[in-house]
Amino acid sequence: MKLLRFKPLALASFMLLSMSSSPSFATSLMDVWHEAQNRDPEFIASRYEQMAGEKRRDQGSSLWLPNVNLTALTGSMSYNTAVSGAQFYAPGMGTFNGANFNTSINNGFVNRYTLSATQSIYNRERLAQSRQLNMSADASNLGLQVAQQNLILLVAERYFDVLTAEETLRLAKKQESAISKTRQEIEKRFKLGDASQTDMQEVSARLDSSKVHVLEADTNLAIKKLSLQDLFGSPAKVDKLKIAFNVNNLTLPSMDSYLGKLKTQNIQLQMLSVQEKVAKEEAEKYGAINSPKLDAVAQSSKDKLNGSGDFGTASNTSTNNYLVGLQLSIPLYTGGYRTAKQEETLLLVEKTKAEYSKSELNLERTLRTVWLSLHSAKDKIIALSNAQKTGEARLSATRNGYSVGARSTMELLGAESELITTDYALYMEKVNYLLNRLRLAALTGEISEQDLTLVNAHLQ
Repeated sequence: MKLLRFKPLALASFMLLSMSSSPSFATSLMDVWHEAQNRDPEFIASRYEQMAGEKRRDQGSSLWLPNVNLTALTGSMSYNTAVSGAQFYAPGMGTFNGANFNTSINNGFVNRYTLSATQSIYNRERLAQSRQLNMSADASNLGLQVAQQNLILLVAERYFDVLTAEETLRLAKKQESAISKTRQEIEKRFKLGDASQTDMQEVSARLDSSKVHVLEADTNLAIKKLSLQDLFGSPAKVDKLKIAFNVNNLTLPSMDSYLGKLKTQNIQLQMLSVQEKVAKEEAEKYGAINSPKLDAVAQSSKDKLNGSGDFGTASNTSTNNYLVGLQLSIPLYTGGYRTAKQEETLLLVEKTKAEYSKSELNLERTLRTVWLSLHSAKDKIIALSNAQKTGEARLSATRNGYSVGARSTMELLGAESELITTDYALYMEKVNYLLNRLRLAALTGEISEQDLTLVNAHLQ
């Protein structure tokens, strides 16, 4: 058996043709999630904010490290001294009382160098600043977690918006097709005198209305795809996926257990708690007891001054100073500023407490709404599934009855419309169940990429 041999150019052309003719892969929920992390501006901004927050930790630590400063000065300086009534002693000359010493340099040339170091030992204001910087870093970490949770929900909602829009379009076309077939049957019967003009008018009006619904659904689908494209970066190919899960596995822990997790794990409440602590530290800065500052200081300075004055030339005049010790600073009176500032910050602490309570109540209300929706989802899905089967049986019976004249046109169109409504309600109940599971996980601070993976597993 001979093996086929391809020339290099022919082989490359064959491979390119094979690749171009192969079907493109559908875009999964996880594909959108992975792309959205690198495209969503809010999430990207939160990542930079988190990195900046870590630098604030370094700032907080630096407040307790020594500060070393070197200063240098050069310029023109006048220097005049006058001492009278001094005692003067020199070897071989004896002691003289009432001596006068006068020096003078006018507009001389001066060089000054100072090296100083300061180490805080006790500084309550600086301690508060250090704690606030660390808390700010904690808040930036929590902010990134909130941004991640919001992005997970946004990706899921926009993805399901596309799926819902596709299902809406599918059902609208299905209804249009059913009404069109009914109209064709009525036209035949009308020609035979077995259908009235009213039947023709009614089915024509229904058909026109269904065409409008199809156009609206098609436009809505295009809009939803564009919204999803903002997260994915290119047109996403989302097939008409079915949502499949075992209704018997739809179990849900008690509401109280979720409320407990909300109080301890909700990221937004944790951020508000950090803000309250920051406000308390701000109030501590201005307490009267905390106002003293104690620093260890060291300093070395040197002056050189050259020039001439009233008593002749003076050159190489130098002064060397060395200092090592402790420096205590106590503000005695600031015009009432510290007291007013402390009262302001204490009021702001109460404000943050009230904001925390308000947010907690709102989140609890949201959690109860989501939990109750999930709690009733199982019964709703079962009831809608039964209603779907009943509606299919009713539509079949109505069609049979209509074919023999036992059912009217209105009854047939009504049966078709009700079945479409039930199909949509069942699909939306499944969508809401999956989204509400994610929302509940976000409220309790437990949502992660794994939750998105579990939701994606239900799409077939």
